[in-house]
Amino acid sequence: MLTHLVDLSHPMALPPVPHEFASSLRTSRIEGLSDAAFGIVMTILVLEIPVPELDRPTALDIPRALLRLWPNFLGYFVSFVMLGMSWVAQHEQFHFIKRADQALLWMTMLFLMLIATVPFTTTLIGRYLEQQAVVVLYGAHLLAISLVHHATWRYATTNRRLVDPHIDLEDVEIHLRRSLTTPVIYLVAIGLSFLSTVLSVVVYALVPLVYGMLPSIYAKRKGARPRER
Repeated sequence: MLTHLVDLSHPMALPPVPHEFASSLRTSRIEGLSDAAFGIVMTILVLEIPVPELDRPTALDIPRALLRLWPNFLGYFVSFVMLGMSWVAQHEQFHFIKRADQALLWMTMLFLMLIATVPFTTTLIGRYLEQQAVVVLYGAHLLAISLVHHATWRYATTNRRLVDPHIDLEDVEIHLRRSLTTPVIYLVAIGLSFLSTVLSVVVYALVPLVYGMLPSIYAKRKGARPRER
């Protein structure tokens, strides 16, 4: 019977990983990890808003203390909406992405690493909104997130590498243009920080609104000309 046993301590005893498995992986675990990361980060954001500590407050002390926290609330609002936009954008990506490879896995890890650090830069905004360096750092952070998102889509769709081989090229182009719009707005907002840090953060807050309006604009243009496949 011993002759039928396999010596697992010998490296040659393990069967090789099939090439098709190594080069093409399922996306379900990527999506599950991303959902968990977004949920945790979006919850942590509210914990960065400090509760005012007041000694025997009067009826007006609490509203005044909360008003002094407006930079914290502004940072929370901008970051939460941005995270929501990023989650929706990634969800839309994986509607088209049908398989994954090692490069996509690591690009997603980079994307989630940047997402996980949003509470840190949001806290900086809440404490030092008047400091241009902080507003520029926050904008650079959002810019990096949007660029990785764009790079992921470009990588997955080049030569239909990881998407449905029958995907409409018009859809690919629309998502490429859409994912490039947010970095441009972030760059403009960073430039505005030289004039006003508050104005810069307000422009950051407008990015999800613009991003949400783009599909209807592109849909009208898409319906006006024939599809390319």
